[in-house]
Amino acid sequence: MNQRKIRILLGLFITVLTLVPVLTDSRFQLLERLELDLYDQRLKQTLINEVDPRIVIIDVDEKTMDREGRWPWSRDKVALLVDQLFDRYNVAIAGFDVVFSEPDNALSLFTLEQVAEGAADLNLRDLLQMATYLYPDRRFASALEERPVVLGFPFDPRHAHREKGTPGEPVLAPDPRLAGIPFPTAQGVIGNLPMLQQNVLWSGFFDNPSVDSDGVYRRVPLLQRYQDQYYPSLALSMVMALFGETQVTPLIESDATGKHHAITAVEVAGIPVPVDEHSAVLVPYRGPMGSFPYISATDVLHGEADPALLEGAIVLVGTTAAGLLDLRVTPMSNRYAGVEVHANIISGILDERIHHQPDYTVAVELVQMLLSGLLLSLLLPRLSVTRGALLTLTLIGLVVAFNIYAWKSLMWVVPLGYTLVLIVLLFLFQQTTGFFFETRNRLKLATLFGQYIPPEIVDELNSEGAEAQMQGESRDMTVFFSDIRGFTGLSESLTPQQLTRMMNIYLTPMTQVIHRHRGTVDKYIGDAVMAFWGAPLADPQHPRHALDSALEMQAELNNVNSLLRKEGMPEIEVGMGLNCGEMNVGNMGSSFRMAYTVMGDAVNLGSRLEGLTKFYGVPIIVSGELAERVPEYLFLELDRVRVKGRNEPVTLFQPLGVREEMDTSLIRQTEQFHDALLVYRKGDWSHALAALDVLANSSDCQISGALIDLYRERVDTLLQNPPLQWDGVHNHTAK
Repeated sequence: MNQRKIRILLGLFITVLTLVPVLTDSRFQLLERLELDLYDQRLKQTLINEVDPRIVIIDVDEKTMDREGRWPWSRDKVALLVDQLFDRYNVAIAGFDVVFSEPDNALSLFTLEQVAEGAADLNLRDLLQMATYLYPDRRFASALEERPVVLGFPFDPRHAHREKGTPGEPVLAPDPRLAGIPFPTAQGVIGNLPMLQQNVLWSGFFDNPSVDSDGVYRRVPLLQRYQDQYYPSLALSMVMALFGETQVTPLIESDATGKHHAITAVEVAGIPVPVDEHSAVLVPYRGPMGSFPYISATDVLHGEADPALLEGAIVLVGTTAAGLLDLRVTPMSNRYAGVEVHANIISGILDERIHHQPDYTVAVELVQMLLSGLLLSLLLPRLSVTRGALLTLTLIGLVVAFNIYAWKSLMWVVPLGYTLVLIVLLFLFQQTTGFFFETRNRLKLATLFGQYIPPEIVDELNSEGAEAQMQGESRDMTVFFSDIRGFTGLSESLTPQQLTRMMNIYLTPMTQVIHRHRGTVDKYIGDAVMAFWGAPLADPQHPRHALDSALEMQAELNNVNSLLRKEGMPEIEVGMGLNCGEMNVGNMGSSFRMAYTVMGDAVNLGSRLEGLTKFYGVPIIVSGELAERVPEYLFLELDRVRVKGRNEPVTLFQPLGVREEMDTSLIRQTEQFHDALLVYRKGDWSHALAALDVLANSSDCQISGALIDLYRERVDTLLQNPPLQWDGVHNHTAK
């Protein structure tokens, strides 16, 4: 199978494997942590970072405890705080992020002092009525009466049937669909004293059973189930108190069968608050801690707070003092006041600024994963490392951009972690496998072609695919043959060592020239060289490259002969033949030995042309087919012949060089010789002989004398013995 197809199939397989955990909702814990970190980054990058003046936190801070004493205070002091908030500062509502589950039965010295100061002016009935306030719980309960105060409490998720105090009134009407929804379910409750709870309409839990696996407060449930009743969170209850509501409406979706139900939102005072399947809301953090005005509780008690901050405000009473253990780990900070978490939820509900993750975001995640997997699996095997990296970075940018758009414009939380992991995994996998296949191809090609073609061609082959180049195929190519003239006699006069040295001196520069012009050395046959152009890489300019190589090799013979003379060896002459046309090329041979070579009629003709160079006395002979494809060269037409084993006549040419570089006299003599050939072929041998004599007697004749003498002898023979039939074609019977 093609290597590219293997990489594509493996990429698709990795995509499917990555989709399985998402489809089956069995995500890996490590990737879930990555998803949470990505959520935190999106949250931090899109914070409002503005203080919300509508919600004010009355802080039991270090300053307050230094002045008022350690918490918990006597309830009469808490009652004074409530009185101050409503009577002096006119707040809209107040909520307590603390629970009052234990009775406070100690006599209030503060109240006793007040009674003592006014005792002379009070009758017995008034004294008895005031005496009821000597107990702090009664004082606090009286302060709560008919005021929009929300009391907080925690549920106990671990200890079954633990019930202390009361959680207040449930806020959902009975609905059989609620039973199948996975609300957080409490086993026990630590509620407020009934004396206090009965004087308020609203209360809400402030514990969080939906803390993420890393201990970070990202989501908080708006509802919890306890003894088959449903109770609101502190933040939800405060929004209810703000609008005077005592019930909320769950928005429930059912499947086609009507048997399975899921909660999608909780509606309070006409505001739909999107929640997940556990009724949890993602906390819409505005910014770092301090996104709401803080006022020390002691300043409120003593009337020292700024009235402008509290007039008509939503007030939350909580603590930031380290010793009171109400600091939480949030995406904003490892030490974030728990009371401010509730403030953020209230602010987000009022602004309808709640991010959510509907069920269909899973489908969106699957689509973006599938598209990313298909795109990278199909394209990366076709691209270089640089282009593949650019594609991968572009895809990551597009996925992140869409995710940010969904976050900011649609308030969707589209999972991002698995998609990014898939993209990076596919990139690394494709580059690794690409490197593996490329390394293997390089070794394979270096073994097969390394001795015959230049390294740069091997590098290009790696990008083409070795398997395709090895298969037999028919191509338009150019073949080259060369042979040392009189080599048998030369070899007999040399020692084996000298003969080996001669061949090395000769073959090394010849091979270098072939490589330099993108040729492939097919084989060395003794002193002969066989090469071809146009394979294994296609080369549209193969006739020109082959001809350039042959001419340069003839020029290089001067250097070769110079070196041979220095070493005391005879000089050599080389004949070369070139032909182009359709040839069969590929890895051919037997099961014992294979060779990458060319075969066909065009190859055989190239071999015949090399053999005719000695006959015509020229160093290079090319076919008419090749001469037509390189029109910028000047050629001397030698003959029209029939070679052994071939009936069709072939026109023979000697390449002289680039026409623009030739002197005018050579061009003129070439034309004269061509005119002589024309009359020769017409059978006008007398005029042909005269034209040849003119060339032979020319003082500056650059055409081979052996060639002119060959034709003069041939014409003399024809004049003496005219043939019965004449077509102007000479028949060569020898190989």
